Amino acid sequence: MKGRLATLAGTVVFCASLLAGCAPGVQKASIASGTATTIVKPSVSWTPLVAALQKSEQAQEYKLLTTVTIQNANLKTSFTEYGTLQMPNMANIQVHENNFNIGLYQQGQVAYQQDGTVWSKTEPVANLDAYQGYGDIIRTAIRDRLQLAQMDRTYVVDEYCDVYRVIVPNGIAGLPGFLQQAPGSSITSIASHSSPVEYIFYVGESSGYIRQIQTQSVNVVDAVGSLSIQTSTIFSDIDNPQLAQVQIPSSLVGQLEHGVE
Repeated sequence: MKGRLATLAGTVVFCASLLAGCAPGVQKASIASGTATTIVKPSVSWTPLVAALQKSEQAQEYKLLTTVTIQNANLKTSFTEYGTLQMPNMANIQVHENNFNIGLYQQGQVAYQQDGTVWSKTEPVANLDAYQGYGDIIRTAIRDRLQLAQMDRTYVVDEYCDVYRVIVPNGIAGLPGFLQQAPGSSITSIASHSSPVEYIFYVGESSGYIRQIQTQSVNVVDAVGSLSIQTSTIFSDIDNPQLAQVQIPSSLVGQLEHGVE
């Protein structure tokens, strides 16, 4: 996996084909994504979004689906990350791009990485909380007195959501948290220079959780040029212990039963 993730990091900057066997126990969900397009109030209070953030940061388990699409001129690529997280240190995650798959299973301080069909021990990811990085964005935007707009309500996964939008003028499009910390990853962001980044937050009207975050930006990568980057992260089955329970992949169980580590 280290080799795969190193390649992953390099290809993010379009030096090659870029990133994103499936371990049983993680099922890629078919999820309704938010489609807010219209600003209905150009300036609103941060209070509802902060309340949703605070509740979301207390979540102990959830499923995650992240997609990233990167385009440079007529070249376009994408990758998908999905899986289940249980705080503070359990995860079963898959990353797909084209014909290869990267896997991570973590239980406490024991972690295994999957490259193809082979599992091997790796260093555990220190922080699996997918909400934390977005919380840092919100807190920084409030500190910098950025304007928060409200968009048209829309349906995400299983409920209607209130939708909020902020443009961070000097942001850098970040990779999903797992990819930033996963073994072999050598970069923490897609771009090498800051530029405006649009963040759209979908807050569940019934649950009160942040259900989806979308970002959009045009970033500059040295020796490559401008990249149009779009990301979407959807949270589902939040704090549902029956549906968001981390399962050990059966392929890893089989390998361990044969004494291979």
